[in-house]
Amino acid sequence: MADLIDNGDVVYHGLTSPLPVLAMVFARRILKRDFTWASVIEHIEPIVEKVKLKPSTGDPYVEPEPLGILTTIDAFDIAAKGKLTTMFFGAAQVDEEGNINLTVIGDYDKPRVKLPGGAATAYLFPLVPKIILWARHEPRVLVRHVDFITGPGRLRIEKGFKHLLCTNKALIEFTSKGPVLRRLLPGASIDDVLKSASMRIIVPDKVDVLEPVSEEEMKVIEEHDPQGIRYLQKMG
Repeated sequence: MADLIDNGDVVYHGLTSPLPVLAMVFARRILKRDFTWASVIEHIEPIVEKVKLKPSTGDPYVEPEPLGILTTIDAFDIAAKGKLTTMFFGAAQVDEEGNINLTVIGDYDKPRVKLPGGAATAYLFPLVPKIILWARHEPRVLVRHVDFITGPGRLRIEKGFKHLLCTNKALIEFTSKGPVLRRLLPGASIDDVLKSASMRIIVPDKVDVLEPVSEEEMKVIEEHDPQGIRYLQKMG
């Protein structure tokens, strides 16, 4: 996730996003990426060395001593102007077109499970040039068709936007031809990636494998997440 943040990006994370927060920390401290940090906390450019995960990533003490304040209204205004370049979204379901579901499992009128909802997902999806989805690599999560379209991936692909999915097994990119496997995480195999998803994933001739996290890098992660909150996301 961290490697998908580029120099010059304006990056925003939302609620219940411990892995995106750690990705932003990793990109800044380990990869030395020069990007603008913004979040649902309404802080902009906190002191990254003091970032500490808490159960809610909406807690202002997660990202202390910011350079300034960026209200949610202002963040949406920046997004409308195309200046919010990168955003993270979690999902209960992701399908082959990159649509995500944060609304219901089952029929909308008689749902089996009612989910928290998409907040501003439908508004932001067509506006942000690069979206990084994160989800568990399971058949019930990576599906052929979502039960409800909270965020429309097809519109993003038609506009030529970057639309990426990080799981605990792989990095997948959504294209006009369908979801394409780009990278494997350490310990995962192509066969495992395909069998653990209901969606049909295209496998190109070359698939990169990510290097394992080093001992030094793990120390940085532990420094910012001493309570192990990242493990509650079941992403690895």
